[in-house]
Parts: sequence; structure tokens; C-alpha cells
Amino acid sequence: MPSRMPLRVGACVVLCVALAAGCHPRKGPDLVPPQVVRMDSEVLDEFYEEIQEYVRLRHKVVDLVPPLPVEATAQQVAIRQKALTDAIVKYRRKAKPGEIFKPEVEAAFRHVFKEAFATPEGPAMMQEIRQGNPKVEGVPKPTDPTQEVKTTVNLGVNVVYPAGAPFSSVPSSLLLKIPVLPPEVRYRFVGRALIVRDTEANVILDFIRDIVPDPTIPR
Repeated sequence: MPSRMPLRVGACVVLCVALAAGCHPRKGPDLVPPQVVRMDSEVLDEFYEEIQEYVRLRHKVVDLVPPLPVEATAQQVAIRQKALTDAIVKYRRKAKPGEIFKPEVEAAFRHVFKEAFATPEGPAMMQEIRQGNPKVEGVPKPTDPTQEVKTTVNLGVNVVYPAGAPFSSVPSSLLLKIPVLPPEVRYRFVGRALIVRDTEANVILDFIRDIVPDPTIPR
């Protein structure tokens, strides 16, 4: 691991969670807990640079995909989504694991998760991560809604997240401890792994294996 880990508390980065009125001081208690990301500032900057680089690439790709008409049909939406997915996979064909979660960034995330799961809230967070986790839960069978069928979700860079697979919950208390993502991408869990996924194209951009210390959750 890089020599600057474990993380320095003095380099803690505090991010403001804005309400509709913005980040101005207001009377009374906050309705939303503050976003506090305990990561080395250089590591955090490195992570955000990789995320922003992807967002810039994505904007270029979106410009190449024909826009939807004002009143698009479900079929047209599906066709455009597939075109976007195929284009992103093509433009990132040389991407490898660890390009977003670089070694020092991965180490920072592991440190934050380890601290979070060691708190009294840890067991509840791990239980919440099981909800919608495609390695744990399935979706109702069309022919028999009383039974579930699991959709295989393979872990890998540029792997398409199956349209029929459920999405895991990410505990809000955990989201407050890790970097905020732009709307184009989201954190999810696949088994014990944390992934970053394109919200519209359904593409896994990068992942960290075994970051959830719960052996009852399949890998």
C-alpha cells in the first residue's frame, strides 16, 4: 500500500450537502447530516479527476448518439440506451480495473469502509447492502411472481449491468463518508464488491472487490 496510508485525519475533507436554499448558514438544526469524507486531499483529487475524465468522455459519446424525439416510445428509448452503451464500451475498450479506483484510491475507500463497518451502525449497514444485491436477491418470475430468479451479474470493467437485475441499496450513512458522484454515475454493490456504474448506459466502470466484510454475501 502507498506510504501515505493510513489516512491522515488532519487532511480530512469536509463537503457541504446543500439544500434548496444552498449552503448558507441557517437557524436551527440541520435537516440533512453533513457530508464528511475522511480521505487524503490528494487521493480525493485523484479520484475526482478520474471521474471527471469519464464524464467528459461520456459527453463526447452522448453527442454522437442520435437524440430522442419529444414523445419517444419505449422501443426508441431502449434503442438509444443500447446505442449509448455500445458507444461507451467501444470508447473505453482499453480501460482496465483500477483506472478509477487507483491503488491509493482503493486503499482510501477500504479504510473508510473498515471504519464505518466497525461502528455500531455496521451490522445494519451490511444488512441494508443485502437489499437488492444481485448476488443475494432475485426478481419475481414473470410466470410465477411468488418465486424469484437471480440474474447473473459479472464483475468487470465495461461489463453491461443486466437490465433485469436488481440494484443494491447503498446505506445513506455510508454515502455521507465517501465522495459524492455526479448524476451520470452511481455507487452500487455486486456481492461484496463496490462498483461505479453509468446510470443510463448500465455499464460498470470500475470496482473494488471484497470491500464488504460479510462472508454470508456471495462474491
